[in-house]
Amino acid sequence: MAEVNPVEGDVVKEQGTTVTNEHAAVEDSENSQQDTSKNKEDGTKTVPYYRLFSFADSLDYMLMSVGVISAIGNGLCMPLMTVIMGDIINSFGGTENTKDVVDVVALKYIYLAVGAGAAAFLQMSCWMITGERQAARIRGLYLKTILRQDVGFFDKEANTGEIIGRMSGDTVFIQEAMGEKVGRFIQLIATSIGGFIIAFIKGWLLTLVMLSSLPLLVLSGAVMGINLSKMASCGQTAYSLASTVVEQTVGSIRTVVSFTGEKQAIANYNNSLIKAYKSGVHEGLASGFGIGVVLFIIMSSYGFAIWFGGKMIVEKGYTGGEVINVIFAALTASM
Repeated sequence: MAEVNPVEGDVVKEQGTTVTNEHAAVEDSENSQQDTSKNKEDGTKTVPYYRLFSFADSLDYMLMSVGVISAIGNGLCMPLMTVIMGDIINSFGGTENTKDVVDVVALKYIYLAVGAGAAAFLQMSCWMITGERQAARIRGLYLKTILRQDVGFFDKEANTGEIIGRMSGDTVFIQEAMGEKVGRFIQLIATSIGGFIIAFIKGWLLTLVMLSSLPLLVLSGAVMGINLSKMASCGQTAYSLASTVVEQTVGSIRTVVSFTGEKQAIANYNNSLIKAYKSGVHEGLASGFGIGVVLFIIMSSYGFAIWFGGKMIVEKGYTGGEVINVIFAALTASM
């Protein structure tokens, strides 16, 4: 009978256990990589816009309601101003007592100014207050969620510089998206609808002619807005990378100095700043070109509308005040 050395048997058992552990470690590593990839895929999903207001309470809803009403009122002030402007132009060319008519129109301007000031104050204050309140809750919950993560999350998924950059930068964009920009959007919608209604009431034929320039104006503004948003996002990413380089360098300054890596750290930081600088330059060029195109279309529309309005005065019996009213109301609505 063959004898089995107990020492060799133990070695074989240990080797078998080691192989089993290695297979288990490989499987765990593959599972963790799959989970990480799933988390990254989940992190790229966009959230519907209305979900931004999930952190609002009853006071925020009240502020937003007042802000919506005030934004609508503030938006209607510009179209109403064109009506008063048309009245004052007609009063200058009338046969009645010009001074009395102008006094009445001037009072209308004062009433409109008081209403516009109150509406603008309530609009901006309500939306900025509610935006700040909700953004503060988002920052607190974001930090609370970050602190719940395991230590490995900060080594693989994120670092201190990126977390700080996102917390200070992205939350500002979120605050603007559910704060004053919402009021501004509602104001512009009210201005557009009110302007077109007044323009069609005062002179529908001239309004239809002026609408021919609206597609060009809307297209140029949309292209400019899309390009600016993309370039702003690229600049934010570049600055986030630069802050990450600084955070890592300062956090491990002893290691950097011991291996004489100061020049490499400075070079990495300068490369990140160069990307941010290029994004800023491109954003400035796109903004300047877009504003120039928009102003060119607006001024061309003024000239064409005044020429056609002169024909309407001669052929259709329009007054000078009606022509100016329609021109300014339509252009205000299209802007």
